[in-house]
Amino acid sequence: MGNFTLRTVLSVVVASATLGLAYPATEAPTPTAAAAPCTTGEPVVTAGYTINYAPAIPTVGFKAGYQPEPAWAGDHVVGTYTFGVPLPVESGFAYAQFKCQYYCNGGPDAGSFFVNYAGAGSQVGSYCTCFDELLEPESFVSMNQTLVGAWNHICK
Repeated sequence: MGNFTLRTVLSVVVASATLGLAYPATEAPTPTAAAAPCTTGEPVVTAGYTINYAPAIPTVGFKAGYQPEPAWAGDHVVGTYTFGVPLPVESGFAYAQFKCQYYCNGGPDAGSFFVNYAGAGSQVGSYCTCFDELLEPESFVSMNQTLVGAWNHICK
């Protein structure tokens, strides 16, 4: 092996750096995924379960329940699931919403989710739907089920 001096090492390093600047990289950087839509708010504790999303509340007061407008929902759904609702129904439904948030968090587009109770005697329990956009207050329509929950992702 030959003798290496500091001057020799530095000249090799400078030459390598110069070549790196002279020839641009052949591959473009991979674009990063856009962040999921989000809103301001604080997590909510319901029946002892923390929902780390902000409530999405309709501007109109629906007496018999509400749901996302079906055409909008069809355009923005990114996942669906069902969760049982153990008794008593009120705390069981809170648990179903709690589970739904974790199901929806599994996708990169988790902007919001909606849960509705399937009704007494149902083998399903509840329906969980995840969306890639926020549920806006004016985006709800009437539905014949009063035990529902609509939630928007909170910005971190």
